[in-house]
Amino acid sequence: MYFYAEFMRITMVKFLTFIVLSCLVFSLKVDAQSESRFVSRTFQQAIEKQTRTFKGVPGPNYWQNSANYRIDASIDPKTATLSGSETIDYVNNSPDTLDQLVFNLYQDIFRKGNSRDWDLGSEDITNGILIKQLIINNLDVDLKNETLNKRQGTKLISKVESGILPQSTTRIKFIWEMKIPEKRQARMGKYNDSTWFVAYWYPQVAVYDDMDGWDMINYQGSVEFYNDFNDYQVSVSMPGDFVVWAGGELLNPSEVFDKQIVERINLSNKSFDIHPIVTKDDYAKNRVTKHQKTNTWKFNSTSVPDFTFGFGLGKLWDRTIVRVDSVHAKDVIINTVYSENDKFFNKVSGFAQTSIRYMSFVFPGMPFPYPQVTVFCNGRINGGMESPMMANDGAPADEAATFGLTLHEISHNYFPFFMGTNEKKYAFMDEGWASLFPTKLTDSLYLNHLSFKQIVKKYEDQSGFEFDTPPMVLSNLLGANYASLRLASYIRPSMAYHFLQNALGDEIFMNGLHNYMQMWAGKHPTPIDFFTTMELTADQDLNWFITPWFYSFAYPDLAIRKVTKDGIIVIENVGGLPLPIELNLTFTNGSKQKIVRNASIWSADEKSVIIEYKGDAPLMKITLGSDLIPDSNKKSNKMLFIDN
Repeated sequence: MYFYAEFMRITMVKFLTFIVLSCLVFSLKVDAQSESRFVSRTFQQAIEKQTRTFKGVPGPNYWQNSANYRIDASIDPKTATLSGSETIDYVNNSPDTLDQLVFNLYQDIFRKGNSRDWDLGSEDITNGILIKQLIINNLDVDLKNETLNKRQGTKLISKVESGILPQSTTRIKFIWEMKIPEKRQARMGKYNDSTWFVAYWYPQVAVYDDMDGWDMINYQGSVEFYNDFNDYQVSVSMPGDFVVWAGGELLNPSEVFDKQIVERINLSNKSFDIHPIVTKDDYAKNRVTKHQKTNTWKFNSTSVPDFTFGFGLGKLWDRTIVRVDSVHAKDVIINTVYSENDKFFNKVSGFAQTSIRYMSFVFPGMPFPYPQVTVFCNGRINGGMESPMMANDGAPADEAATFGLTLHEISHNYFPFFMGTNEKKYAFMDEGWASLFPTKLTDSLYLNHLSFKQIVKKYEDQSGFEFDTPPMVLSNLLGANYASLRLASYIRPSMAYHFLQNALGDEIFMNGLHNYMQMWAGKHPTPIDFFTTMELTADQDLNWFITPWFYSFAYPDLAIRKVTKDGIIVIENVGGLPLPIELNLTFTNGSKQKIVRNASIWSADEKSVIIEYKGDAPLMKITLGSDLIPDSNKKSNKMLFIDN
């Protein structure tokens, strides 16, 4: 698959070159960063085990587990019931003998008595996912034996008395049943009679990694997900009138679609034009699906962290492709699924083309990592949720907002899916990027939208209060206060990434980002892996930037403290965040002068800096800042000189 084979082949030369340079040039510096900012004992233990390094690359003993899922599901829309059976071949690549298996049962968020970050009401509360059968290595598991099997939050913990040996494969079988939520959709569910989205729906082996062992963080609504890279073969059986779209390749279009629909699909795979695959007229003529009581939709997906699907009645479907690698002529398929009244969604295929092209060639400037993506509109006004190769989006009333939402959710295919980050612990490692990516492009296409200025304004309004928590505080600990989680995961890190680029310059910043992505694609990086890679690429200790932005309770507040007649301006960093400085000087003769310094002016880690100016006349006024630089206290950003 392109995700692994082609992409990694293209980048291997750069990858090896960077490793050699990092070992030769920076060998004397690798321990310095561990002394300059907090490094958890968890990461220190990974260093000792040589699964991680302070060189920005995986250690020689790095490993990660994976699985192959074969899932057969059937859905009864009348009762909102999903019945499933699955076989999992779980590969233990770790050096450890596992005495238990831990499974995610994400829809147990609706289980009676479970903890949740917000009130879900009572209408969709159930007794949880019904596990009818669990077999591990051909042995039936007695789920009533609570000594060996325990439901804890959204986890099922099952003891394996014989142990799972290193480098072994364990076969696991589940038969289960669950109710799809109909009233309170927590990132999935029934949105109306004709629109459903199914995510986090099957028993899934939790991540066992080199940092924490088993991932024991429960799903309580606020924080999102962390999965291994797995292969999926999935079949979904539905009443015959429904159409299913999924985060994977449809293997049997001729078995489920009318002949003319299959012909349109094949034609769309060869053209950059936007092709209507299913139209309103097709439904009127009853020429969409095969005329069968039940259709079974078969999908395949390789090396992805999860599998989701949407289905509906009367949904329109547009399809096109976009080129993401000119050298190797690699194209990505785009599907857009929506209802007639979903505002601006007839333009979303074009939005997705523009977005994927921009991300592939400009920012982050890496070919889109998956062979296709589907934007599925759930009919709500706002909001969206990502999964690999799928976006479950609302339909904003504003065109620019629809464009930005499209780009935001699709961008998650890079972070966290391509990069495999742990959203439960470090949501800023994906949401920060997904918040930043759309601002640059959206603002260039919709001049009055001003999305970056909006983020700056939100940040300066909210920062510095008690709920402004450093991003390195684990995201799952912030779930009880969504304002803290939102600020630490989306707004503050998007500002941090932007101003790190400002400090380093475009070339160094992009080289560092590419080095990080090339080294950790398909793996499980931590924030330290990213920070170290950026430092090694920049050939400098970036603690002056990383600590205040990611580890401390700093906030944006620069102030003019002193101005002298001999051309000295003293700027104090009151809040502690390294930010660019923009000064606008007005002189008594009417002349004006602008002085701009990027964020690296604070690299000496000093509380104040001196900026020199020259003028042909005495100063009349000086102002600090702009609407592109956050500042929570603007009272100290202006000086007037009446008596000169």
